[in-house]
Amino acid sequence: MPPRVSAACLAACLPLLVVACGATDASPGGGAPPDDSGLDGATKAEAGPPDAPPVDAAPPLNDAGAEASPDAAPPVPRTEVAFVGSGDGNVRSYALDAATGALAPRGVTRVGGDPSYLAFDEVRRLAFVIDSSGNRVHAYAVDPKSGALTKKNDVATGGTGATHVSLVPSGRYLLVAHYTSGHLSVVPVAADGTLAAPTDVVVAGEKAHFAQMDAARRTVFVPCLGANVVARYTLNEATGALTPLAPVALPAGAGPRHLSFSPTAPFLFVVNELQSSVTSFGYDAATGGLTLIETKSSLPADFAGANTGAAIFAHPGGRYVYSSNRGHDSLARFVVDAAGRLTLDGHVSTSGRTPRSFTLAGEGRFAYVANQASGTVWGYTFTPASGALVPMGAVALAEGLGSVKFVGTARFVDP
Repeated sequence: MPPRVSAACLAACLPLLVVACGATDASPGGGAPPDDSGLDGATKAEAGPPDAPPVDAAPPLNDAGAEASPDAAPPVPRTEVAFVGSGDGNVRSYALDAATGALAPRGVTRVGGDPSYLAFDEVRRLAFVIDSSGNRVHAYAVDPKSGALTKKNDVATGGTGATHVSLVPSGRYLLVAHYTSGHLSVVPVAADGTLAAPTDVVVAGEKAHFAQMDAARRTVFVPCLGANVVARYTLNEATGALTPLAPVALPAGAGPRHLSFSPTAPFLFVVNELQSSVTSFGYDAATGGLTLIETKSSLPADFAGANTGAAIFAHPGGRYVYSSNRGHDSLARFVVDAAGRLTLDGHVSTSGRTPRSFTLAGEGRFAYVANQASGTVWGYTFTPASGALVPMGAVALAEGLGSVKFVGTARFVDP
């Protein structure tokens, strides 16, 4: 059983070290972006109307996540906002045009340190920001119309090299993964959005990079790059305590970094940083069990340069999975079949260097990618017929962002 760390031991033994995980976040080769002449023609040439719904989309869902009936109540009005976290200590907010995907600057919030990842509570209109260098998590109230962030409080995360934060489905806890110390911590969230000291801190595994609870509210999954496993836990939401399950191994040398669940089928997808690949698993919601299906490279067969994998998302329609390549500087597109097998189906250039983060937005109609070494965010529209992502150009460009670490969006319930 992984050792637990008491609050007293943490206070005495884990000072707030200024630790960042930039060693794994740098583009291995640097230099200019690769020529995209080798990228698939469909990606570069096909552009569907920006407001066209995905043809492979699942039936519409209501705000509780259930399939909507024809006579169901109209959906709750929401406003989508984009956020960018950068190594300059700032979080920037952008209005997102629901029809076109265009971005418009709204505000800048000084967090300090290295705000490298954000999580959101869309109903309570909250944003949670990880400071990787200070090893603290900050809670903010969000004004969706203005993009303004108003701070509530912040707490120590219980480890070093805090690198990822997520909110459990109940909204009662944050999960924080720590790259440097390998810890997973559980941070309580009060009804008003304020944070308290961690209720539990465990060693998940070497270089823990990501943590997320499944929608079934049973199992927490933690890809650990150094240990080459996905650690698993159950969370007692009455006490905030974690109980370990057996970790799941990845293929030798893979280096699991982030993961994404299929929204339409019992599959889970892991992006592997060291191997530049994506692994698909069968997923059992009742037990949290994972069954390896296969691993596929995220790179073109003729690419021989240095590269590391970074982020991954499954499209809401369930047919496509996208992952980012740092070095080839692209988003890879995979087609998922009914058995969870993957087919690499093309790439699109990120128009910058070191795409550390990206996100899908507009209920799958848009994508945004953050290029860490270029200090830019670029937007794309989703093509329903092929899954290709088509650059929007200057209307969805944010630049001058410094060492940009994160881009994400949230559809906040309107006040």
